[in-house]
Amino acid sequence: MSNYNVIVSPAAQSDFLSIVDHLSTLPPEEAVQIYDQIIEEAELLQSDPKGCPFARDSQLRLRRYRVLAIDNYIFFFLINGNNVEIRRILYIKRQYERFL
Repeated sequence: MSNYNVIVSPAAQSDFLSIVDHLSTLPPEEAVQIYDQIIEEAELLQSDPKGCPFARDSQLRLRRYRVLAIDNYIFFFLINGNNVEIRRILYIKRQYERFL
């Protein structure tokens, strides 16, 4: 397997900071567990992003968006050559179509 370069968009960076803010409101043990899970599972994008499915939404699928669900969050990303571009990280129950 080849390694991919992971590029995080400014919007996804902001999303992640919001997640960290939310985690700070949880009991410390729970927050650390969720944070570690997100980081660990997101590392999959470096080695096997093609193992993640395309988005269910037909418009996002046409635009080649793939998704990675971790805990209550969905990473929306594109694969461009050897780059994985994380575009957004959104709460799973959010109406995400308008954010992409």
